[in-house]
Amino acid sequence: MSQTETIAPLELIVNRTLNAPRERVFRAWTEEAELDRWFAPGPGRTVKSSLDVRVGGAYRIEMRAADGHLHVATGTYREIRRPERLVFTWRAEGGPEIVDDTVVMVEFFEAGDAGEKTQVTLTHQNFRSADVRDRHEKGWTGCLEQLERELSA
Repeated sequence: MSQTETIAPLELIVNRTLNAPRERVFRAWTEEAELDRWFAPGPGRTVKSSLDVRVGGAYRIEMRAADGHLHVATGTYREIRRPERLVFTWRAEGGPEIVDDTVVMVEFFEAGDAGEKTQVTLTHQNFRSADVRDRHEKGWTGCLEQLERELSA
């Protein structure tokens, strides 16, 4: 007797409340100079981005670790609703752990009494394995910690 198992695509969800208005946080994700200041999962890394923030537009983000190792992420924007939501594909160049593009959705919600804070909910879908998902969870958590520091500066 043959048995078939359906495996749901793996996803991760990361939430963070930031001390900045929603429009400011959205800008941090969509302007190269802003993104380059925080988009790396730890201190001692440099970032260089190229963003064409429009539906169908491409992006490329180069993250260089202190030891010189280069990580590159590329993709295309699928949805842009300023300042509420960004949806884009994500591929680690040369990364064998990702067979097809994964999808990232970043949602921005007003928080606090006067909208002076923003809750960011990041959902990253379609991982091939729990191990790859868990490594991305560490990366996204580190990036959001860096963004939190940047917005507090």
